[in-house]
Amino acid sequence: MKSTFVKSLKIGNVPLKNNIALAPLAGFTDVAFRRLCKECGAGLTTTEMVSVNGLKYRNEKTEILLRCFEGESPTCVQLFGSDPDVFFEVIKDCAALKKFDIIDINMGCPMPKVTKTGAGSALLDDTSRAAEIVQAAKAAADGRPVTVKMRLGREDKSGAERFAAEMEKAGAAMLTVHGRTVRQLYSGTADWQAIARVKAAVKIPVLGNGDVASADDFEKKLAESGADGVAIGRGALGNPSLFGEILNGKILGKREAAILHAEYMSEYFSESYAVANFRKHAAHYLKGVPNIKQIKTRIMSERNFDGVIGILKEL
Repeated sequence: MKSTFVKSLKIGNVPLKNNIALAPLAGFTDVAFRRLCKECGAGLTTTEMVSVNGLKYRNEKTEILLRCFEGESPTCVQLFGSDPDVFFEVIKDCAALKKFDIIDINMGCPMPKVTKTGAGSALLDDTSRAAEIVQAAKAAADGRPVTVKMRLGREDKSGAERFAAEMEKAGAAMLTVHGRTVRQLYSGTADWQAIARVKAAVKIPVLGNGDVASADDFEKKLAESGADGVAIGRGALGNPSLFGEILNGKILGKREAAILHAEYMSEYFSESYAVANFRKHAAHYLKGVPNIKQIKTRIMSERNFDGVIGILKEL
């Protein structure tokens, strides 16, 4: 039976069928994986984070991240950067962004290559600039909702509610809150009580993020936090059926999911790109499989798409 915590949700003027989203994950939430998670029930799927500077200068590798699948609705793109003017220019003028229904802004990435440019979680320490980015994005978005992905803070959580309230004031239509500080990276446990405090500080919808890996987790985290829904990231890696588990819907076996995932990658990317990028997903699908080292070695050395599929079918 479907959980009583599952409900429809509206982000600005965009309705979602349910309150279970696929969180953006750099290097993982490409068009193929999003398609698989959508088919398993995800109410919203979001691209990997995309550099506004890369879009401004028409970087070919950046534009690959913007590919969508037929029927990916609603669509959400996550952008990162530090210059409000560049956000405005890119959202206003980049034709490749017009197909997206929701614009999400990354203010939570803890990686130094992002934060050293003043983007990602560095914006948690610069509320004024963060607010200016939201305002600029909203002004350029032509009525589309602008949302924010954030963490609880850099080293402590004392400013999370104030930061969230300022993003709401600037025009954010929703917040996704990862229940960890920047310093934690992905270690320790997500603090859903802190997410509850953020939820209480704003009137816009809040999705909680962190440590949701089962239907039981989904219910417990929402009961604890009062959040409007969840954004599932690492919990879905190697397990896109997690969405179906929560929704009492479509469930794929691990091998079936892995093969389908690889086939989808071959539809959207060149063979060399698909084979190389599927390897990191394969590591997650193979967890718990006997003789995993031998199988991983074979997949890592395989150069042909048919060869990868053949190895997966042997499992």
